Amino acid sequence: MMKLSVITALLLIISCSISYADINGDELFKSGLDAFNNHNFEKSIDFFNQSIIVYDEEKNLEAARNAHHMKNRATWMLVEMVYNITQAREVLRSSYPNLSEEERERYLLPGESIQMISDGQVRFFIGIANNAAYHNISILKEISRSKGQSEGFDELYPVITADSRFNGPYGNPKTFQANNTLSIPREYLPDLGTLQVWLPLPIELESQKDISVNYLEPAEYVKSEPITNGDHGQVYFEIPLSEMNGPFLNVSAGYQFTVFERRHKVDPERISPYDKSTKFYPQYTRSQPNIKITPEISDLAKEIVGDEMNPYRMAEKIYWYILDTYPYSTVPHTYLAAAKIPESNFMYETGYGDCGTQSMFFCALCRSLGIPARSAGGYQLIPGLAGPHFWAEFYLPEYGWIPVDITIAGSADSAFDKPVEDLERYKAYFFGNMDPYRYTIQNDVDIPVSPDPENDIIFTMVHQAPVVVCKESWEDVELIGMGYRTITFSEVSTLKNALNLL
Repeated sequence: MMKLSVITALLLIISCSISYADINGDELFKSGLDAFNNHNFEKSIDFFNQSIIVYDEEKNLEAARNAHHMKNRATWMLVEMVYNITQAREVLRSSYPNLSEEERERYLLPGESIQMISDGQVRFFIGIANNAAYHNISILKEISRSKGQSEGFDELYPVITADSRFNGPYGNPKTFQANNTLSIPREYLPDLGTLQVWLPLPIELESQKDISVNYLEPAEYVKSEPITNGDHGQVYFEIPLSEMNGPFLNVSAGYQFTVFERRHKVDPERISPYDKSTKFYPQYTRSQPNIKITPEISDLAKEIVGDEMNPYRMAEKIYWYILDTYPYSTVPHTYLAAAKIPESNFMYETGYGDCGTQSMFFCALCRSLGIPARSAGGYQLIPGLAGPHFWAEFYLPEYGWIPVDITIAGSADSAFDKPVEDLERYKAYFFGNMDPYRYTIQNDVDIPVSPDPENDIIFTMVHQAPVVVCKESWEDVELIGMGYRTITFSEVSTLKNALNLL
């Protein structure tokens, strides 16, 4: 998820001050589209800005809102792609002074880092230095050694090796309290109008139960009852801005939930065929916006599984293929959302993927073979390492949804001074099992909030952060909302080690 510094970068993208007198709004908007489609995004922002002004003068609100949406899309294309080549070179030099110049220069080549062309200039992803480390195990291990900690492995290996004699697949419960707050500076919002806010909530699952919503503020502006059943958890507010006079507009929710560790013991020889006549089966084997089944992905899936026909073993082969082939990477999700690039396609075409991208790629490969799969998530609550997180699940008759976490399994690669057999046991655990440090908001990606804001938002893939819409504003309220939210978690059983996330 983006940090506040990225939001600040957005606010610093300033359009040119060119006069377009005597040009109507439609002509300006078309010029903006032409610039956008030709990868001149800074230029397109200026055209869209000017068209908004003209449309507003013409009282053409619908056209102005559409131009505003396109201006925001153009801005999102750039907001995480911030460095020119000189800046990217300096970031790599300052981050890794011990790497040779030749090695650092390699990351500036096409295909060796995430980059794009805008307005005739190469722009590099803000995470270029992090990805250089993720793609170099020697650097990763040295970072872990310098910290004296193998993140992920040190915290979770004791869970993996603990007594697991559960009564069924679920055990080792952990109960958490959460406080989720949106606090937007009042100056960023118009004097009049309505602020629509969707705050995420946990959903009831076999692995996540006993959900209680303790408070919702401001309670008088809750428009619909909290949803904690189904595929996506949320509560929806409509707030009249005319009644909000303080320095900040605050919206918050407090809730509690219990999560269980999952250990699924599957006998591959006792799996029944899928019932393809159900509504369930086509839902989770179809192609969708970010789990895209392409001919290339289908061919790769067939290559990975070979002659194997058992769905459990096919999914296992896909798991190990991704884990052994693609190192973890940070990804510019704002860019992908604005460019409408499916996350699974991006992983296939570039090899770069974070937790969400890896899980969606796994799902696309499984679905192409007729194995129902979904990308679920919300947050990981590993003590000291809490943060937004997604993982995958695939379905087996008689057994239900089987969890898969390629990203957490891959954290073993950065561990130092660990026996090889311990690292392999750690990786193997995350195919078919899941630690209890999970907070699930949604069962799959590409699920809309309710009511659906449709064209008023750009980021529709996941909703870990509050969704914010203000139709009366010409600012990018959606992105501003992402930068001004805070969520804290405390484990109820011990009330220690409160986890604070920005």
